[in-house]
Amino acid sequence: MFVAWTTVATQKEADRLATAVVHAHLAACVQIDAPITSCYHWNGKIEITQEIRLTFKCLPEKLLPLETWVLAHHPYSNPEWMAVKADRVSEKYLSWARGDVHSPTL
Repeated sequence: MFVAWTTVATQKEADRLATAVVHAHLAACVQIDAPITSCYHWNGKIEITQEIRLTFKCLPEKLLPLETWVLAHHPYSNPEWMAVKADRVSEKYLSWARGDVHSPTL
């Protein structure tokens, strides 16, 4: 399983991206964290902005299609996109992500 993330400026953009990738089965789950503060260089100056982070959980075969879709539909001209392989994932959660179980046990 992979965990990937990006940031957007508004809750509406976050909801749009999250809903679309889950609907398309590109990610098993998307978590939305808000607000976060980002500090970075942009156009020769330091920017500090409030953003919303989306964290995607996806199976290995979905990572490239997920990345392609997110980058094509992202509102930023240079969006953050990072992905890391999860070293450990519980078997129940992985089964759910594969579609073997229809809802996670809360």
